Amino acid sequence: MTGDDLRSKLYPTLVVEEADYVEIRTAVHGCRVSAGAMYKLYRNYNHPQLFEQGEVYVLDDDSRENYAVLLVCATTLYTLEEPSRS
Repeated sequence: MTGDDLRSKLYPTLVVEEADYVEIRTAVHGCRVSAGAMYKLYRNYNHPQLFEQGEVYVLDDDSRENYAVLLVCATTLYTLEEPSRS
């Protein structure tokens, strides 16, 4: 799936637990992600007492787990499912 195909299937969300992807709007020096890039969100379920829905991380440009992206970078969260209209 190309990047444009993926972007056409994504919907913005404000809820981290619903998010499947994150777009980096501005990156912080040393965070090892690229501004303007889209990253898949992964979840670590090793500490359910702290993170009920899993601790969120991305695989950064060095292919390492990066847990700090949502804390230090300006981001937009996306989900693959269309939000319900109630």
